[in-house]
Amino acid sequence: MWPVRHGRVVRATPPAAALQDVLKRARLRVLRWRQREGAERFRERRRREDESPRLASIVPKLRSLRFEIEELRAGGSIETSHVRPIVVSRAPALFFFPCHDSTCKEGGHDITAEICNALRAGAERFEGEDRCSGQTTNADCGRILKYVATATYEPE
Repeated sequence: MWPVRHGRVVRATPPAAALQDVLKRARLRVLRWRQREGAERFRERRRREDESPRLASIVPKLRSLRFEIEELRAGGSIETSHVRPIVVSRAPALFFFPCHDSTCKEGGHDITAEICNALRAGAERFEGEDRCSGQTTNADCGRILKYVATATYEPE
């Protein structure tokens, strides 16, 4: 017999529907957590950019800078590749590229020192690679960022 409340029969929620509701709420909690985590990472990156000296003040003769970037999985296959032009007049002297592995925590590629040293030396083309130092669920991330940078300078 079903219980009666206010003249209406009240039926229990079927177990499958109750489970779906619980799972939906859990997914929403995870989504909100990831959004907060992403917003915190964005605020931290903005803070670091704001505190960094401007690229134009470190290398006054630098006219343009462009990166060709490839990120490789630990096994060696190319995951992503893109070109990133830098607006020298307002860019911070901070070269940090986040890891693109969604399960990587506290990872990324900070190549600021290498880039600034090459630019101060007046290099027009230079390349390098950096291994991600983050952690995935159960191991080191190990993704590799390969870059080729092309710079132009004002004539002397």
